[in-house]
Amino acid sequence: METWKKFKKEINLNILSLKQISLFFLILLPFAIIIGQAPSDIIVSTISILFLVNSLINKDWSWTKTKWIRRIFFLWIYLIFASFFALDIKIALEHSILFVRFFIFAIALQYWILSNKRFLKYILYSITVAFIFVFIDTFYQFLHFDLAKGYGPDILGYYSNDHFRLTGPFRSNIPGAYLSKFFFIFFLFAIVQLKKSENDNLLFIPLITLSFFLVFLTGEAMSFASIGLGLLILFLLEKKFRKKIIFSLISLFFLIFLIVKFNPVWNKIEIVEKNPWHNGTIYQVKVPCENDKNQTCKKKFKTQPFFYEVLTNFSKTAYWETYSQAIIIWKDHPFFGIGIKNYTNACKSEKYKENLKYFFCTTHPHNFYIQWLLETGILGLLGFVAMLFIWFQYFTKNINKNADPLIYAPILSLFVLFWPFMSTGSFFSNRNATMNWFIIALCLSITNLRNKKV
Repeated sequence: METWKKFKKEINLNILSLKQISLFFLILLPFAIIIGQAPSDIIVSTISILFLVNSLINKDWSWTKTKWIRRIFFLWIYLIFASFFALDIKIALEHSILFVRFFIFAIALQYWILSNKRFLKYILYSITVAFIFVFIDTFYQFLHFDLAKGYGPDILGYYSNDHFRLTGPFRSNIPGAYLSKFFFIFFLFAIVQLKKSENDNLLFIPLITLSFFLVFLTGEAMSFASIGLGLLILFLLEKKFRKKIIFSLISLFFLIFLIVKFNPVWNKIEIVEKNPWHNGTIYQVKVPCENDKNQTCKKKFKTQPFFYEVLTNFSKTAYWETYSQAIIIWKDHPFFGIGIKNYTNACKSEKYKENLKYFFCTTHPHNFYIQWLLETGILGLLGFVAMLFIWFQYFTKNINKNADPLIYAPILSLFVLFWPFMSTGSFFSNRNATMNWFIIALCLSITNLRNKKV
């Protein structure tokens, strides 16, 4: 209630400033990402434009002197330049030029909207609400599993578009990615709100256990692994969390054991065929016949292979073929790449399409580093890695034992977003880019406010 009163005080409903309007849109962003690409992209673009207008009106361009900002604009100029060597110059040039909106968006948050501690708190509350909603909605969908229909409906009435995968409110297989990317910001902010209570175990352990468990239920192995990596880093960085993390993991494995042993998803299905190919695993279930409910019919479903099947037979998986295909194409365009958003056209060409035996051409190579290498060349990849290194230095600069727990969120989120061995969505796609740059901007803002405090 107190936070809401402060918020109303900050926002003058009669005369809204550009900053206040941007704050309003930013509060909506965690929910806009859930809705789809268009709403979130509109918000990012609007905030970017308003920030530039504000800088023009006030003649304030001091933010351009920041080290990472100068580097990122140099990288942007390079993307535009490299586009002239692309397979399809028009597509590459269009996406390269427009991609600047994400850079401006991140800058706007760090140096304008979220330079105020109260404003940052409003956004963190918004993320908390969105995170809890996705959690509840996805778990609700999990509880409504039907052997014949699959998962669903969720709270909004949506059924999963994949029989054995949870989709939650997204209507696609990404609730695990959403939860994992925002996990450490949400979790550490929630811990801070306990005001360092001695009995914070009542929140700490359930938050880790239940969030981690739900990501496991989504079947998104990389999202599950990324949270595990983040927890390992937190375990090494902060001694006071170590016992709590251990208890959380023990609780997690206990829940996993129970669900695997007793849930019908794992116990009322028969595996007919199992291989590492895309949709190579075939399940069979016994369900009432559509024409005669008193009779039992067998129904088969194709789905993605188990994670261990992927790891043990990696050379026959979709991931290996996609990565290999990308590297083969890159070798013909080593310096400047094939251009942003040009992977599909290259993959389908007569020269390269025969390299795929178990999979089909997708819109991107499913790994950020390989994507940067393929679409922007070796120079673009080096620029991207250099950018990550600058952020890493900035995030770790003022971490100390007496720090607010939220200060660990930037470095943990950076690892979750960008650890190299993870299969990913496209770095340059709207929804994925929005999530990534929103989190990067939050991390920059958190660190920036911490540096001011120091």
